[in-house]
Amino acid sequence: MEFRVLVPQKIAQEGIRLLEENGASMVVPPSYDEATLVNYVRDVDAIIARTEIYSHRVLENANRLKIIARHGIGVDNIDVKAATKYGIKVTNTPSANINAVAELVLTFMLASTRHLLPIDDAVRHGNFDIRNRLFGYELNGKTLGIIGFGNIGRLIAEKCRLGLGMNIVVFDPYVTAEDVELYAKLTESLEDLLRISDVVTLHVPYVSTTHHLLHKGSFQMMKKDAILINAARGGVVDEKALVEALMNGEIRGACVDVFEEEPPRAENPLFKLENVIVTPHLGAQTHEAFKKMAIDAANEIISVKNGEVPEHLIHPVTT
Repeated sequence: MEFRVLVPQKIAQEGIRLLEENGASMVVPPSYDEATLVNYVRDVDAIIARTEIYSHRVLENANRLKIIARHGIGVDNIDVKAATKYGIKVTNTPSANINAVAELVLTFMLASTRHLLPIDDAVRHGNFDIRNRLFGYELNGKTLGIIGFGNIGRLIAEKCRLGLGMNIVVFDPYVTAEDVELYAKLTESLEDLLRISDVVTLHVPYVSTTHHLLHKGSFQMMKKDAILINAARGGVVDEKALVEALMNGEIRGACVDVFEEEPPRAENPLFKLENVIVTPHLGAQTHEAFKKMAIDAANEIISVKNGEVPEHLIHPVTT
């Protein structure tokens, strides 16, 4: 029987080519809403998943589906419990986009501390004297608080400590002081990190225990000149509380790549604030990362097609 791979959203051609060279054929649906996915999952063996939602309703109709290969790291758009129930393997690409996300975080830090967006706008409108009125801040010697010390958090710590001379503090209940001692200090609590950090960046998955991990009380603990960066998942931050904190001067600014609702509504109040930089969930959107995510996801599918165990299986499905 022909091995069919569902590709609901665009991926790099290198991934498509690799799958075809290994005997798979591609199935491209006209859209990726739930009703369309329910129809198309019935006759495919594998899926390369980007941001579309794989609900229980979708997965219960997957008659021959063997693997959902996530094109990225987070799997909060996949009902992993349902996948486990139906014997569907779920994998991700944990290292493919870490440098892309890390570089975006550094871009946010530098752009916000040097006020690049308002200064750019001022110069374009003839205000060259803005250079004497809007001074920036240097990151050297400042404290970066990293919440979540996985692959991305570690790489950011390395770049910011060695490249920018920042002091690094980490909160992650799943790591020990020995895991971070080379270039960072492990804080005992999230509250301690929030109180001492000049920049706070989030790198945790979105699960029930991290829903609104940062909330109204969190922002009240932070320094008034602190900057928050969220390039993880929108639901990790209480967006309404963030808006209030920014408007009330509880923190100086925020850089937001992810939103509680995606795509966000045009009237999202974050868009009206001058002390916010917003981007459309593009942490992994570089040519290099896009290619690597496609290739890594394709390789996981090829492993399953060949009867092998995929490298990055995120749950204990063996059937």
